[in-house]
Amino acid sequence: MHLCWSVGHEDHGQRAVDVLIRRTDMSRSMAKKIRLYGRLTCNGREHRMIDPVYTGDQLVAIYQANPDTPSTLHSNHSLDICYIDDWLLVVNKPAGMVTHPTYLHDQGSLTSLLADFPLHPVNRLDRDTSGLVLIARNGHAHYVIARNPMRKIYVGLVHGQTGDRGTIDAPIRRSDGSIILREVHDEGVPAQTRWRRIHYFPHSDISFLKFELLTGRTHQIRVHCHYAGFPLVGDGLYGRRSLQELALPDSFDPDKIIGRQALHAAGLTFHHPISRKEMTVNATLPADFRRLMTCLFSI
Repeated sequence: MHLCWSVGHEDHGQRAVDVLIRRTDMSRSMAKKIRLYGRLTCNGREHRMIDPVYTGDQLVAIYQANPDTPSTLHSNHSLDICYIDDWLLVVNKPAGMVTHPTYLHDQGSLTSLLADFPLHPVNRLDRDTSGLVLIARNGHAHYVIARNPMRKIYVGLVHGQTGDRGTIDAPIRRSDGSIILREVHDEGVPAQTRWRRIHYFPHSDISFLKFELLTGRTHQIRVHCHYAGFPLVGDGLYGRRSLQELALPDSFDPDKIIGRQALHAAGLTFHHPISRKEMTVNATLPADFRRLMTCLFSI
């Protein structure tokens, strides 16, 4: 991490550490890491974090978490990188891939395919949810991005005919006796999902919805759709339990066609950690989602 800052007249005579924390949103933890393991220069000369700085001074804070590990990303042409710079990247994650290594999936995760050094996912997607993952390339970028509001847009296919729009406001907690399943419960944490219907397929009784997460709970859209009575197509945990209610041709099973929950993280809006400009990144639908949509339009 190389963080540069030009001292303005309003910070004349202040300690370098206070200026960096106040003006760049640097965390106190990162300031301590720079002091102990990194470097700070002022106008090209070594400078202590507690020493004063003056109008026009050029500060450069340098810190690398693992100095013996290369900090360059892998050239992985199998990943769809929608945006990248020195501070962050946004990847269109395919379904079937975990965001970061877990004890069940310690290889082939998105972050391990990108780098040998620690990356910092700002948002995470379930393994079988496709779409945009915002990844900070260092702790400072992660801290600053997470401090500012983000807008997360998803699209999904659900069983049933919904209304035109609505908001599901229902608290979510972990189900008793499970480390994976979540449920709506009065003792859960607040969770809100806003949705709008884009299209209804009458012959298959499936609705195409746009979702906006107003909170970010584990499995939130999946749990809320199940709770609201229109479960996501293909959802193995919270989806439809039987095909008996559908008056569809025997050969047509939308859950099996897509083979995973029909949920895609289609849009992210966030503030860049350095420029502070608002950025919006969008992702097109993956092939399996488009294939199912084609089938729905054809029947």
